[in-house]
Amino acid sequence: MDYAEYAFSPAWLKLLHYQQNGHKYAGLIANDEFYLSPQGKNNPQDELRAEISAFSHADNEQKCSFPARFNWLKEQGLVYGDLHNCTEYQQFIDDVQPSGITLLFTNAYMRNPASLFGHTLVRIDIARKGTQMLAHGSNFGANSGTEQGVIFALKGLFGGYMGSYNLSPYWNIINTYNNIENRDIWEYKLNLTDEEIEKFVNHLYEMRDAQIQYYFLSKNCSYMILELLEAVRPELSLTQDYQNWAIPLDTLKAVKSVPDLLQEGHYRPARYTKIQAQLQVMNEAQISAFKQGISNEHEYEMKALSAPEKAQIFEALYQYYQYKYTAHEMELKEYRRNSFAVLRRRSQLPTAIEPQLSGEDPTLSHASKMVAMRFGARRKKWFSELIIQPAYTGVTDNNFGLIKGSAIHVLENRWRYYYSKHRLVLQQLALLRLLSLVPSDTIFQPLSYQTDFSIRREQNLRNNSEGYVSKALFGFGKTYAVAEWVWFYGMLNAVAEYGGFIPNNQFAAMRPEIGLYTDFEKLRAHFKVSYNYATNSFGKRLLYHAEVNGDINQSVSLTGEYTAEHSLSGGHSDEYAISLRWHF
Repeated sequence: MDYAEYAFSPAWLKLLHYQQNGHKYAGLIANDEFYLSPQGKNNPQDELRAEISAFSHADNEQKCSFPARFNWLKEQGLVYGDLHNCTEYQQFIDDVQPSGITLLFTNAYMRNPASLFGHTLVRIDIARKGTQMLAHGSNFGANSGTEQGVIFALKGLFGGYMGSYNLSPYWNIINTYNNIENRDIWEYKLNLTDEEIEKFVNHLYEMRDAQIQYYFLSKNCSYMILELLEAVRPELSLTQDYQNWAIPLDTLKAVKSVPDLLQEGHYRPARYTKIQAQLQVMNEAQISAFKQGISNEHEYEMKALSAPEKAQIFEALYQYYQYKYTAHEMELKEYRRNSFAVLRRRSQLPTAIEPQLSGEDPTLSHASKMVAMRFGARRKKWFSELIIQPAYTGVTDNNFGLIKGSAIHVLENRWRYYYSKHRLVLQQLALLRLLSLVPSDTIFQPLSYQTDFSIRREQNLRNNSEGYVSKALFGFGKTYAVAEWVWFYGMLNAVAEYGGFIPNNQFAAMRPEIGLYTDFEKLRAHFKVSYNYATNSFGKRLLYHAEVNGDINQSVSLTGEYTAEHSLSGGHSDEYAISLRWHF
């Protein structure tokens, strides 16, 4: 029999995760046991023959490891039998009780380089009536051990880890993302048939031991979920646009773009979000009682408050103690004492009215890629500039569905043409620039921070010469909101620059910085001033920057900027520019 028709069908190729390069095929899975034929990783037809041969023997247990493949071959009339005697597989099905599949998206977690773009995973909805907390979630991630931060990001960029799927109770996923990392979660139920749900769960089971080389920007959590969906519904072509770059939010939007595949999202706010919402609807007397409750345990001045107002306070206090405990800022003994005391008082009061949180659907946020045409003058020399930003968002960009006060720039490059010199130069290459402004108050004290790893064209303020320098900046500080739309911040940054253009080739500096961020929905602005206390006179500079960005529509905005540098030892430079930004 000629098996080519089956072996090179989209259903078989996607079920075994083959990728085609010209006339050749290569399996994405690294471990050999995923393929039954010695040549199976690179030969779909040999693999098909090997599996038909293996699954045709009634006593062969290999079919139990690959239920999705076995069922597909059975549907084609190539093998016979059933999976009734597969004990481990049947136990798995009994445990998960699948009734549906839900796609999950968690917003960005600015403290972890692996989660800057958000995260996608899936939930196997349980057939049992009631809460889905007893359901199971599946996540694809890097097997990085305890490595985190910059080391994780660098190794992840270049495929330094193997990745795999894992299965865990949904309540554990909620605890990790919603409670510990304080990330909001959006749940989008997939419109799959009963047969597709069965195939999805079966395929996830046979992928449980699969090892796949993990790449932070491409073969990541998002891309591998697209692979799962294509294996279940082969006519989908979700991965073709994400071979080199897969951002979780982009892939979520790609799934949503398929007609009738994704239902409207259900918002699950983080505990921090819930507490903030509760505080916003409290009056001054309630907030005063809440603060007294967390500073003087079990002593509350609530005589002038109504029973519903008191219930609201105890509800917020209970959430606050849970927040502190999951953040490892409160010992278990103290947490139990405080929470039980609150619950005893809470049980004597009527039900509190909780604020209704709707959230901003991330699928409606602006696209991740951006190009801009920028026109301006530097020291009265006119220029035009092309900005290309593969990802992701600026602090003054429209932040609907994203995190307000945050900026993530990856591989942003700026090409500038000076008209007077008829010269084109690379003005800047930002490998990674991050800004995270999170307001502090009398209750919560989160840190704000920024980083900048870039190569840029810098100016000698004394003689106007220009040259390239490598820059590294890292800073921490605090942000305070004087109103919901006006934030002030202060940071202390450590800066180092290196390049032959600089006297003595390098300098280091401490850079205190103060800034103002405003957000009026359709119009946002960012102003900052800083000074370099540097190791040489070249680096000692007073720096100003002002930027205002207004929306034309969801994808296009108009930006005005002013930048100035002043050296106390002599020399000054300023730059005015206006730009048109387009996210696509």
